[in-house]
Amino acid sequence: MPTLEVALDLPTELGADETPSYQCFSIYIPNKDSKGIEIGNQRAWVLEAATLLSKINGGATAMPPVEGGWVNDKEVIWEHPVVVYSWIKDGLSFKKALPSIREFLHRMGRETKQGEIAFEFGERFYRITKFDKPQKGK
Repeated sequence: MPTLEVALDLPTELGADETPSYQCFSIYIPNKDSKGIEIGNQRAWVLEAATLLSKINGGATAMPPVEGGWVNDKEVIWEHPVVVYSWIKDGLSFKKALPSIREFLHRMGRETKQGEIAFEFGERFYRITKFDKPQKGK
């Protein structure tokens, strides 16, 4: 009978840092607006999200466009969102950066005319459907 579990000290075996990251934060970058019309500047939003999360957590990855659908008032809208994710390196730094992340998510929702903006954290999927008003001077 094969052994199903093997005790490993994986960080030592592979020469990795002893402190792993346990939580991942992901942002879904849309390519269409709430009416199903291409937004035209998805790449700029992907780069901004990846830069923001890299500065906070030390790095970020953008998954190539995936295919997904959502329902507006009448029909299923098919689009190709990009998922930008980052493993949290330091929880305190991440917590301090939440206002910047919020500003980005709400601004993206407004400027790309979304019905909702989605993000994932702690194996949960969240939706923002009401966007903050822009701050004066921004």
